[in-house]
Amino acid sequence: MDFDHPEVTALAGIDALQHFLISIGMPKNFEELGAKKEDIPTLVDMLCHGEGRNGSISGFVTLDEEDCRKIYEMMV
Repeated sequence: MDFDHPEVTALAGIDALQHFLISIGMPKNFEELGAKKEDIPTLVDMLCHGEGRNGSISGFVTLDEEDCRKIYEMMV
């Protein structure tokens, strides 16, 4: 953990997670998943409004539809 530069730690964690997912055969981007940029609104809707959700998802932090859209766009 780099307490003076937490973004360095965050980026290293993202990189490690991506490598782990690849190592177990998970897709690393939309192309490998078979999804397209135009699928993002549907994916956001399914994520944020499925299973009784009310427009956001909660975990370590709460993500609203805009947050989810931005994350999906990073995968294109």
